[in-house]
Amino acid sequence: MSHLTRATLVGATVASGATALLGLAWLLGLGPNAYAVTGAALLAQLAGPDVATVVHVVTTLTGVAAGIAALAGALGARGRAATAVLQLVVLGLVLQGTGPLSTMGYLVAMAMPAAVVVLLVQVVRRYRVARWTIGVPGLALLLVGGFVARDALAGIVRMLGAGLAEHRAGLLLSLLVLVTGTLWAAVGVQALAGTSAAARATGWVLRHRTALTVVAATGPLPYALVRLTWFTPWPQLGFDLDLSTRIWGLTLSSGAWLGAILTLGLIRPWGEVFPRWMPGLAGRRVPVAAAAVPGGLIAVTLIFSIVPMLVLFGSQTPTQAVVGALVFPCWYWGPALALAVWGYVAHRVRAERAVGRTQDPALAGAPGERRG
Repeated sequence: MSHLTRATLVGATVASGATALLGLAWLLGLGPNAYAVTGAALLAQLAGPDVATVVHVVTTLTGVAAGIAALAGALGARGRAATAVLQLVVLGLVLQGTGPLSTMGYLVAMAMPAAVVVLLVQVVRRYRVARWTIGVPGLALLLVGGFVARDALAGIVRMLGAGLAEHRAGLLLSLLVLVTGTLWAAVGVQALAGTSAAARATGWVLRHRTALTVVAATGPLPYALVRLTWFTPWPQLGFDLDLSTRIWGLTLSSGAWLGAILTLGLIRPWGEVFPRWMPGLAGRRVPVAAAAVPGGLIAVTLIFSIVPMLVLFGSQTPTQAVVGALVFPCWYWGPALALAVWGYVAHRVRAERAVGRTQDPALAGAPGERRG
């Protein structure tokens, strides 16, 4: 078993244990049960929060047991793959609601102001022309805008603080389930690696990875455009929006645009070598995990949200259902992003192997030696 496989198994086992402890705490009445919230999980809607919590605990404890057995050498590749499938089906379908998608979207949006400031500062530091055309004007605009809209920004902070406090149980559940699901998905992929079926599938993904990545990059665009309209001067959705809501809509939109740009990075040179404006990293190779881990986490979030979102759309009018499926296209965005990340990892691994072969004296041959 490789070091990477063992590390992934350890991570999946620990994550399963933490998720199991959360469910056990709810069974003991310690803290609010997130499954009691409307729309928290499909099983909770059908059988109640207690049944959902029991299934949650049993499934994650199964993951702990399987992880320990695999680390001890008592569970082979087929057993690891079967466990991964069980974890993904239960956590991603039976116990899934719309919470993880909202959680991930809000966390990305909350990080966007800091990301924009860092980006503009680096533009000022690294680019002479863009310093005065983009960097300095952008920072000045943020400073003036922040002062003018300080009351609205304070309102957003209060709203987010109250929301995090009120929904802390659901937030914790969403994050643990997403991390656990992502790690078990990685365990399953590693267990299947090296099989002929996996090799054929990887070859197909490599041949089509550009198209798959472009398709994945279109996924967040409808949401980005809709949220961007909140900042227009016209009433939206039949009612007037206050400045706090408009600014928050702009922030949500910027997070979606960032998602589209980063997705395209999976097929662009700057997705393999850090650009020169990045402090301390310029010119260095991008670690595969730096793109694969966040990309895989977002892909799992989207795939886990497919059924809950379709169920939500199905309860609405036909027109609302179509609009919802277009604005939140998890049904194609998630699978396309997963395939794009797969293609990126396979491409990087193949490229690194090719470099290793050319640098191996035994394979490269002596200078002037003819290779057949």
